[in-house]
Amino acid sequence: MNANDENYVLGYGGGAMDWMKSRTVEEHGAFLLPYLKPGQSLLDCGCGPGSLTVGFAQILNPGQVVGIDRETEQLAAAKAYANQHNLNNLHFETGDVYDLPFDDACFDVVFCSAVLGSVSKPEQVVREMVRVLKQDGVIAMKEFDHGGDIVYPQTPKLTHSIELYQRIRTEHGHEQRAGRRLREWLTKNNCSIEHTHASFDQRTTNTGLYDYIDRNNRLVDEILATRYIELGWATREDLDTHALEWERFARDPASLHASAWIDAVARKNTPTTE
Repeated sequence: MNANDENYVLGYGGGAMDWMKSRTVEEHGAFLLPYLKPGQSLLDCGCGPGSLTVGFAQILNPGQVVGIDRETEQLAAAKAYANQHNLNNLHFETGDVYDLPFDDACFDVVFCSAVLGSVSKPEQVVREMVRVLKQDGVIAMKEFDHGGDIVYPQTPKLTHSIELYQRIRTEHGHEQRAGRRLREWLTKNNCSIEHTHASFDQRTTNTGLYDYIDRNNRLVDEILATRYIELGWATREDLDTHALEWERFARDPASLHASAWIDAVARKNTPTTE
């Protein structure tokens, strides 16, 4: 198995890229901040357009930070973003999360976000992350858990829309409840848990909710619609109806949408001596 065998369900259209670019260390990586100090080296696995990677490089400077991704367009966006911040302790390179291009035990910190739920062999990825981590180094990850998502009120049309998304993820062999399995994957791969936390990413204003729904509707239109129709799961009319129903949902002041996330921090165990 390698990264080229995987298909990223969300694709790299405007809707997906907007979400990736919106992530910041202060918000999406806050759980890791207490474990970071200047001078540490860090690997960001599946760095995407680099907003988190740049944030880590600013905090850890002069420690070296590396972002890897398999997608050249993502890396180009990351490099362009990094160039705006004049950092000399950061670089990006093409990399396969199933076969990281680094020696054993060479990073103080290894991080990933929204990666393990988007690959078909997540434990294999965790194993590689642990391999390149120094003894007693910090491994940190944040993953969605669709089993905890809240959509209220949920109409039949919204239910159908959600089911389509969950079905396409299952079709790709992805773990939709990756968040709850982080402790399992870490402890099975020679790590001791230091922290886990469950939270909701909630749009707290109707403007924020509407922007989120608009981004998701664009994601379906740009990436997922063709696949749904090709598989015979939905018609174009179904998808247009779903989009209108989500817009109505976003305008309703009584609506609640909250996405479940779980983050975890662990340390690589030091080998015991006989």
